[in-house]
Amino acid sequence: MKILGRNSVFYLGSALLAAVWLFAAAAQAATPGAALVKKVVGTANYTDARGGGPLKEGDILMAGATITTGAGSYVDLDMGVNGNALRVEADSTLALNKLDYTRAGETVVNTQVEVKKGSSVSNVINKLSKASKYEIKTAAGVAGIRGTVVGASPTTITCLVGTISFVPAAGGGVQIVITGGSKVTAGALAAVKAGTAETSNLARAATGVTANVAANLVAQTVQQFAAAIAADAAADAGKNGGAAAATQAAADTAKTVMADLLAAVKQAAASATGDTKAIIQAIAANLEKNAAANTADAAAKGAGIAVKVNGGTETAAKDAAKAAAGQTTTDQSIVTKAVENANSSIGQAKQGDSAANHGTSGTTGNVGGGTANNNAAATTTTTIFVSPTK
Repeated sequence: MKILGRNSVFYLGSALLAAVWLFAAAAQAATPGAALVKKVVGTANYTDARGGGPLKEGDILMAGATITTGAGSYVDLDMGVNGNALRVEADSTLALNKLDYTRAGETVVNTQVEVKKGSSVSNVINKLSKASKYEIKTAAGVAGIRGTVVGASPTTITCLVGTISFVPAAGGGVQIVITGGSKVTAGALAAVKAGTAETSNLARAATGVTANVAANLVAQTVQQFAAAIAADAAADAGKNGGAAAATQAAADTAKTVMADLLAAVKQAAASATGDTKAIIQAIAANLEKNAAANTADAAAKGAGIAVKVNGGTETAAKDAAKAAAGQTTTDQSIVTKAVENANSSIGQAKQGDSAANHGTSGTTGNVGGGTANNNAAATTTTTIFVSPTK
């Protein structure tokens, strides 16, 4: 039997250490991400290292690609692990600057999209890990998100739900926190409230792209958006008008927004093809079937949360929730269930909180045909609207 000398043992140990290091490095090496084109309406083109041409459904785009849409057109992208759903709106140019991820214990995402012209809507449904980076770059600055619905353009960053960290291009490194229902415009150093019309338009676009990209989550998304917008409108109304005004605003907004978002799902179903069409049609039918219960849930959550964030007691909040639900339906069994569904969100809300963000804490209503689903922790939604200068 041959005995290894000291030098041989040294070299063997070094080789083993090198192998372990290489294995660890390989395990942490970035994997290229990809954006799958799920929907093209109107005219859209792309350019990348391979060249370019018209975009069509089923195309796969990698980092470095740029998408340009025509008037009255849009493109919906499935970003996969790199951030779920992204819509490039009409008359826009968007670049996929970074698109990769690593899996070393947890998935760490590295995504950067740049809105050069027009606007985009991002719905990051699955909350990203703390080490992940999802950035939206515009002429106004850079928005960082983890689980948010965001509308972005070179001039405005709007947050429907979630939280955005925004660093203005001319802000000297200042960081602005944008919470649900708020926005920042170019040159500003603080977020301001976005109007209900703005957040409703953003919710409509985010619902459409979610239906096309992640149809199985669109019912939950609709309910979260309706509750968030109702809560935000109710909180604003309640600041001067008290609980009665908050109750009325929550009920009215819930009815309007729920109908609007159901229409968006139906529109997505009408333009879908193949198996996707049947899936979205079934979801639209289920949402319509449960419209009374879902609207009552959104109204109850909206009113109850609004009263709490404006400084009211939990008892007053639950009374408002019951009153708001009762303004959307005469079915007392639906009202009772809506108040039960709202209790958790009401309990979590605190004075001064973002009403819109509490609207997404837990899924309300009948997303699966009659059973409440409380998977919000696993599917925290952030929607961002970004609109650049043209």
